[in-house]
Amino acid sequence: MTGDTGTRTDFAGIQALSSRAAGYSVAAKCLEVQAAAEARDPSLRTDTGVTLHDDAWSWYQGALGEMHVGNLLKALGPEWFVRHAVPIGAGTKDVDHLVIGPGGVFSINTKHHAGASIWVGDFALRVNNVAIPHVSQSKSDGADVARRLTSKVGFPVTVTPTLAFLNPKSISDDSSNGNRVAAAVDAKRLVGWLTARPRVLSETELALITIAAEEPNTWHIDPRAADTLRVMQRFERLVAQVGRPPAPKNASPRSSGARSTSRARPSRPRTAPRNRRPVPRKVGERASVLDLLKVWAGIGLLLAVLLVFREIANQPCTSPMSCFVPMFYIGLKPFMMLGALALVGLGTIGTLVWIVRRATR
Repeated sequence: MTGDTGTRTDFAGIQALSSRAAGYSVAAKCLEVQAAAEARDPSLRTDTGVTLHDDAWSWYQGALGEMHVGNLLKALGPEWFVRHAVPIGAGTKDVDHLVIGPGGVFSINTKHHAGASIWVGDFALRVNNVAIPHVSQSKSDGADVARRLTSKVGFPVTVTPTLAFLNPKSISDDSSNGNRVAAAVDAKRLVGWLTARPRVLSETELALITIAAEEPNTWHIDPRAADTLRVMQRFERLVAQVGRPPAPKNASPRSSGARSTSRARPSRPRTAPRNRRPVPRKVGERASVLDLLKVWAGIGLLLAVLLVFREIANQPCTSPMSCFVPMFYIGLKPFMMLGALALVGLGTIGTLVWIVRRATR
């Protein structure tokens, strides 16, 4: 379409937006952090390979996770519009995956909690019973997408914030349909879940929303600022040098991925690639010794309380109320003795088990 600058189609911008690969923003951040780390410590890069710095590890995992989900979304049919790493505003915020189809508009965030139990409520999410702010983050992304598309098409656009989890042990969704803030889906089932959504957009609405989503000025003030291809080529070289993280034991290699860190940076996995510097064994040994000392400190504290109680009960009665203490002590004495023996026994057994494990490593 031609005309004045206000109506001319920005074909270069559209191409730049469509060329953004899944995981682009996180990959760029990973390369930036790793380059800064190598400048401080040149030994991270040698002739034989690259050692990924701890600060870059979560970004590395995040990029791999988004790339994995991006590959899964390729299975959607031609009626679906998909964009990755969609930039929002003038800052560094982006939406991992934007998906538009007959079933609606979806802003998808990739999250990796391998082997974890996920619980989802109306407004909260817990990973292994620990509250994580994924829902509020996903809601914010969905609101941004809805506001920008609505302003473009001139009618309200509803967006479904969606969390795609890679390799979870389980997902328990206790949210109600009326109050649900974000959907939580196993990434392996994401494509099937999307295509199973009932149609909510007419052909006309779908076409108008898709056109608006293609326009780069819907999302970012400078859509051509990033050299996507160059960044992803550099990241692929880094992957070849560092290696991909091993898949969790309870997940197939095809479903393995990495944790997204676009918004919340997770901890690095316990198992490192081959060329990662191994964590010194003494660190783990110190932690286990400290745990053992904590157990015996707790047992000692409880025994001390029992001894103090016994001393109080053995004191002469000085008032009618204090005379009840000896009677109370005599009644509880058998149970306290059994409890003390049980505590010492459990502590001893735990110590023996710890010694055996240390000896058989």
